[in-house]
Amino acid sequence: MKSDFIKKSSWSFTAVAFRALGGLTINKLFSIYLGPAGLTLLSHFQNLTSLFTLVPSEGVNRGIMKYWSDPLIDQQEKQRIFQTGLWVTLSIYLLTFLGFFVWQGDFFFSRFIQDLSVQQFLAVFIPAIFLMLMSGYLNSVVLAMREVRAYAIINIIGLVLLVLVVYWGIQSHNQDLALLSFSVGYGLMFFASLIYLVVKRKTHPLSLGKADKESLGKIFSFLAMAISAILFGRFLDFMVRDYVIDLYGLERTGLWQSVAKMSTSYLLVFTGTVGVVYYPKMASLIHEPKELRRYVIRVMSFVALISLISLGVYYLNKELVLSLFFSKEFKSASYLVKYQVVGDLFSIVSYLLAYLLSAKVATTKYIFAQFFSAFVYLLFINILIDQYELEALTMAYMFRYIGFFLLLVWMNRRSLFR
Repeated sequence: MKSDFIKKSSWSFTAVAFRALGGLTINKLFSIYLGPAGLTLLSHFQNLTSLFTLVPSEGVNRGIMKYWSDPLIDQQEKQRIFQTGLWVTLSIYLLTFLGFFVWQGDFFFSRFIQDLSVQQFLAVFIPAIFLMLMSGYLNSVVLAMREVRAYAIINIIGLVLLVLVVYWGIQSHNQDLALLSFSVGYGLMFFASLIYLVVKRKTHPLSLGKADKESLGKIFSFLAMAISAILFGRFLDFMVRDYVIDLYGLERTGLWQSVAKMSTSYLLVFTGTVGVVYYPKMASLIHEPKELRRYVIRVMSFVALISLISLGVYYLNKELVLSLFFSKEFKSASYLVKYQVVGDLFSIVSYLLAYLLSAKVATTKYIFAQFFSAFVYLLFINILIDQYELEALTMAYMFRYIGFFLLLVWMNRRSLFR
């Protein structure tokens, strides 16, 4: 088990390390050309795109990986789930756009549409987000088939395209195009995934068709969990960041965002390296409690050790890291790292346990855990913000994930200790 995990993780790590490096390169470009304000806008825009992609990613795509990894499900049923998931993804996209743009367009989009007309902005944004959704959907199929090497190559190709497109967007000296280049570059990964699945169509046939009620029922529980994740996760982050921008301005908020984006980068390495191997394997062991317990504990121990070492090195060199990956003016944000890295450690091990709830389709527990996490975060921001200002945000982040971890250990106690 361990050699298989490490072998597949090495491929995944290679891809995600490049992807994280690409993300840091993009942060660096925005920091150099647009400063802390530009970094804040990039973070806010990435958060906006995640509001469109998170429910399909955490709902439909997670369901695809769960059921395509299950050895007890035959190929015909997998095909029906694939077809249904595609229609569900498209429906979610349409509803999300109607909700965020038609209903509250000024709140969600006004900070980003400055240099282009609304029509010009949407002409790029709408197809780019669609391609991002389809890219994630096809990648979930590749992962469910446990084709980690192919997944790695697809992501490396996508990374190169992403960095090139963002560099072009930055060079245009147009704020709107610079932001849109992120979604365009990310969406281009779809074509790499599509080409791979077309080449493999004989061994892994896929087809388009109608949605069916039974498959919709299987996906629905994952959708409920995903909706809770977006409400208590990315949507909450968007609201908090918007509040902080109004409170402290774009420049000062950018200092906090540099630390938050460093977290995002190495959490991406974690989810991309461990998650792509761990979740499908865990889902395949869901009918074997003893093997599942051993697998989860071994992976958690391994990940916790590596994370502790990596985060310790980052903390000891925080000023160097911030100036290297952003610019020298971000060294002043180093005091925020202290609580952030503690929160990151608990965040990493917590999501391994959250994956376990997801694989067991423990919908009610998963939703409550997300709600509890959000409640703790907002509670501590409210208590600490007047006294600690920006540092209150990282302190609240730390308390959020300590609480999240403890709750998930309790919820998974039978799987972990019996």
